[in-house]
Amino acid sequence: MSQEIFEIVKQMNLDNLEVQIALQCAPLISGLRFSNLFNVNNEQADYLISLMNEMHISWKILFGGKEKLTMLLYKKDILENYFSDIRVKNILKNSGYEKNIVDEEDISGLIDTFADRYCCYMQTKKYFPHEMGLFLGYPVEDVEGYLKNNGENSLYTGYWKVYEDVAAKSSLFERFEKAKEQIIWFLAQGVSIKNLENIAL
Repeated sequence: MSQEIFEIVKQMNLDNLEVQIALQCAPLISGLRFSNLFNVNNEQADYLISLMNEMHISWKILFGGKEKLTMLLYKKDILENYFSDIRVKNILKNSGYEKNIVDEEDISGLIDTFADRYCCYMQTKKYFPHEMGLFLGYPVEDVEGYLKNNGENSLYTGYWKVYEDVAAKSSLFERFEKAKEQIIWFLAQGVSIKNLENIAL
């Protein structure tokens, strides 16, 4: 983050929902990614849902804590296309997802299964759902690399652990950061986050 944007962030109200969306989900809002995890205070959840609905971004509550909700925010049509990849399907099947749900590309069923697994992990701290990278839209080769290496031996770490094509992923991560800076700058000018979807970078 540039010094200029860092100084802007220091002056912002970090409890503001739109500021948190910018900090946590800029690549999703800008169109560089098609899904994101988001942690939101319980009292702000209804406002978040209304914003996502206005922006045509789908959502699923994965886990509800005493103070915060963990949500999956995603662009359904792009996620559906991603889950049609045979390598993605194979990872899901090998992770124990029902064959018919995977083969039929039943996005709701897949997300419901992931939500159940994530919730179970959060409650027990056992059996982390490592297929999470798929639901966050990580490149399938990096998810495969992570699973084969048990999370070790990555070539680079940015928004996720990279196992192939470091130069391209590093460049993408730079674009993610640029998106964050741009969205923060616009918010500081009084522009609402809902008007910044798919902003040109």
